[in-house]
Amino acid sequence: KAQGLGPPAQRHGMGMGPAAEHGCSGWGAGRFGGRTAVAVCLFLCLVSAADGRRQPESKELVCELWRPVWRRYHEAYMHALQTANSDADPEQRAAVRSELAQALSQRTANISDVLSCNVGVIAGYYLLARMASPAAVESLGAFGASEGEANLAYRLLQMALIFIFTLRNGNRIPDGPGMAWAITEQAIIPAIMQLKKGHDWLQRERLRRSVPISPSFRDRSLRIAVVSICAYPPDHPLALPKVTPPNRDAYTRRHGYELRLHLEPPVLGAHGLGVQHAKLATVLAYMQSGDFDWIAWFDCDSIFMNLERTLDSIIYQYAQQRGPSKGEVEEEDEGGSAPAPICGAPAGPPDVSGEWLDSWVPPDMQDEAAVQIRQSPDGTLQAAARQFGEAAGRVDEDASLELDFEGGALKGRVIVEDDANGNYAVRLAWENGAVWDRRKESQQARQSRRRPCREPCLEPGLGCTAELDPDVDLLITEEGWGLSSANWMIRRSAWSLKFLHDALTAAHVEMKLFGDQDAIILHIMNQQALGAAAGAAPGSLELTEDPLDRHAAIVPQFELNSYDALNALTMECDMFVEGDLLITFPQCKDAEGCNDVFNLAADYGKAQDKPTASEGPHLGAWWLRREGPVRWPGYRGGPSAPSPSMPSSAAIRVFGPRPLVRDIFMREQMMQRGG
Repeated sequence: KAQGLGPPAQRHGMGMGPAAEHGCSGWGAGRFGGRTAVAVCLFLCLVSAADGRRQPESKELVCELWRPVWRRYHEAYMHALQTANSDADPEQRAAVRSELAQALSQRTANISDVLSCNVGVIAGYYLLARMASPAAVESLGAFGASEGEANLAYRLLQMALIFIFTLRNGNRIPDGPGMAWAITEQAIIPAIMQLKKGHDWLQRERLRRSVPISPSFRDRSLRIAVVSICAYPPDHPLALPKVTPPNRDAYTRRHGYELRLHLEPPVLGAHGLGVQHAKLATVLAYMQSGDFDWIAWFDCDSIFMNLERTLDSIIYQYAQQRGPSKGEVEEEDEGGSAPAPICGAPAGPPDVSGEWLDSWVPPDMQDEAAVQIRQSPDGTLQAAARQFGEAAGRVDEDASLELDFEGGALKGRVIVEDDANGNYAVRLAWENGAVWDRRKESQQARQSRRRPCREPCLEPGLGCTAELDPDVDLLITEEGWGLSSANWMIRRSAWSLKFLHDALTAAHVEMKLFGDQDAIILHIMNQQALGAAAGAAPGSLELTEDPLDRHAAIVPQFELNSYDALNALTMECDMFVEGDLLITFPQCKDAEGCNDVFNLAADYGKAQDKPTASEGPHLGAWWLRREGPVRWPGYRGGPSAPSPSMPSSAAIRVFGPRPLVRDIFMREQMMQRGG
């Protein structure tokens, strides 16, 4: 066990029961593959069974149908289910979707009553998501979600998930009511994880157009407090109450922030509440004091790693006003040119986004067969055209590229031509002889490509155009399954005071099975998502936009909540990279398996020999972030390392690399199964 990685977070474990038990064949294997095929097949079998059999009885549904309010809700649900499985026209489907959304809004307005029919509520959210983005949800995100165009469905599925947690059944929907309502967690959880990838892509696109803020940015007019609870009994074996307080103290002293760290109960504002449920009450109490402009909550198992990174920089980067008048880069034109680079950022792969003409297509058909390419900052590509459908791949810094078509992968190169007259052209030359020519760039695109780089803001003024949006009050991150309450920041405002009070009431009065995270999710997306589902016309943008409360802004996970490498692997989310503000160890509660990683992280946080310490004011910037070899000398060696030149198991769990963590994790899983 000493050489193992230890357990990842257990809250999010799930089973994938065999589809064969429900009469499913391998229908989806060729189209989706693996667990995705099983989940899709199982869901379709459940829907088919529910659509073609007798109406289930109240006891099968585990729902109080004898009450008129729940009977009407069930009728709206069954009507929507039948419509979703029919060839009804778009207007009819929209009307039925609206009817179900309104019914679900009424039933969740009184959150205390949801337990009277919680599997039915879960099924309602899922069905609404399916009706909002059928291809994305039914394919578990394999289609129709790569560019964040299924945001409404993504949020509706997160709402379904928080009510799955109220079942207290290992994140599983019991088979009986699941069959009666035609719902399974296997149609929800994998879809959320896949839809999040498209949502993240859209967030990155918006981020690269924003005003870049240096990680050392400081606005000394802001009164910022760091609040945490590390209340453990004196004899508790876990190392956190010993390593977290000095880590918090060193960070807050460096930047002049106020530290409010509670080491024993009762906790301020949380009298009568369990320590594990006290964060909302504690933050609310400090907000009511009026002493702080922003309050940053950090769980006790989050350890600061980059003590140079400021909270001000995160506030100004993600709570800044948007729009060209505030320094944000305008939308790309039809030439597909990216915003001007940030000064000091790596050159990265060449930009091949935009519209391309295929030389193998006859000239009179090239316009309608034009190839559309989308490119992420890391070089990931998504291409689409009538002649081949969709293809994914990447372009690298050496100008080589590869796309994976249905018939196999094809390699090529980016060729840039710039003649003596300053005419600029880009071609993609493929190994099969095909050539794709980019459409002629507009003058605006050429100017965008040639204009000077953008300097990151170091402090307010001094040419910095970033201004805070007065409507943004909450900065919160997402993990593999959606929003996370581990670490977040909130601005003192009337909205924030009401939000914290309402969320606290929901978690500790109205629905005691809720955790703080579930209550936060409820109050920033439930009525917003249901309102969008009820009011959106067929094909409208409202079905694709993120229905999050306008006072909340999503911060990339790595900015406030990077995971250790093991949990990042199992949750398919951001792992700690040198330069990140902090590292979090979700559900690491076993002293034998966790103390080594806590102590190692704390040692890294205070180490003076981190190679990154000499990289200047932009250390930890999002535009410099890359997973790569660990440069800290303390990564290798140590008392528990196999040799001075090798990392210990604790070092591997904290820093990775991800492929090594994956190999070790898979070997341990095989050993546990007797393989």
